[in-house]
Amino acid sequence: MQTKFIKKTILAVLASSFILSSIPQAPANAASSAKQVEVLLNARKMTFPDAKPFQDENSAVMVPIRFVSEKLGAKVGYERVDGKQNITLKTDKHSVTMTVGSSTATVDGTSKTYDSKIIVKQQRTYVPLRLVSEGLGQEVSWDQISKWVWIGSKVPPTVDDLGFSKGNINLIKPFFSKKPSLLDNLYGVQYKDTVKINLSNLPLQLSGYVYSMDLYTFHDNSAYNGRTYIRVRTTRSAPSLYLLTNKGDVRYRFEREDLRYKNNDGTSYLFYAIYSETDGLIENIHDKSPLTISDIKYIGFDSASSKDGLSFIYMDNPWRNH
Repeated sequence: MQTKFIKKTILAVLASSFILSSIPQAPANAASSAKQVEVLLNARKMTFPDAKPFQDENSAVMVPIRFVSEKLGAKVGYERVDGKQNITLKTDKHSVTMTVGSSTATVDGTSKTYDSKIIVKQQRTYVPLRLVSEGLGQEVSWDQISKWVWIGSKVPPTVDDLGFSKGNINLIKPFFSKKPSLLDNLYGVQYKDTVKINLSNLPLQLSGYVYSMDLYTFHDNSAYNGRTYIRVRTTRSAPSLYLLTNKGDVRYRFEREDLRYKNNDGTSYLFYAIYSETDGLIENIHDKSPLTISDIKYIGFDSASSKDGLSFIYMDNPWRNH
């Protein structure tokens, strides 16, 4: 444990010493309008079989009524009255009545008006999500940055909660042949098995709450211009990363604290270098050309959360062909 701790501390200090003189601007693509709206029920992304949720011109999130309501335990009924399509939602505690083409609904006997009308699109009936949440007594919040709708709990699950199967640690051991101490967890005990995840499994509890990961390239007038980083969105500290490369070695990456960007919703973007000067200076790894994202085979999460702390959590590099 002590050897690993000292080694990682040295790497962290050296990484911070390479802070460039010009601090970059805030990420300009933090809230891209091109993102698909996602709906998360108890911190798990809902998969829509055909018609997808979307954000209309009034910024209201519109969802296909039957699919979402049934997931929330409601019975959905349809009835045509005087040429108009009426829809009812019912649970043991709540009832909602609405009409296609109207922006008004009756929720538990009280009339409520919404910014957007109930519509038919792609042969599916869409309603404002707020109507469903208020009508069925669910806590709902809008995440502008990721374009996510949170319904219910916002606490991400762990890999144990989701019941991932365990794999053989020998799959990744060869990458650590020259640095076996890096394969120890926070308590100095070597990982005994593996758990493989992918981006679609996020958000997850991986030491901290990891909501999303992507690649971010700075395009500004700073000294970081043109540099690409792995970006993690979190509300807490996130785990350090292992980059397992096509060259058969491992590169250990701390968060670049000088690049951390705090969003206005309490989350932060953390940035992890792909290429790092410490590889040559400390690790004696001298690449003929700077390491790129396509050189990475797997991405691992150091001391990420599992029940016994002995599972090495990793994923295939989703940007290998970037």
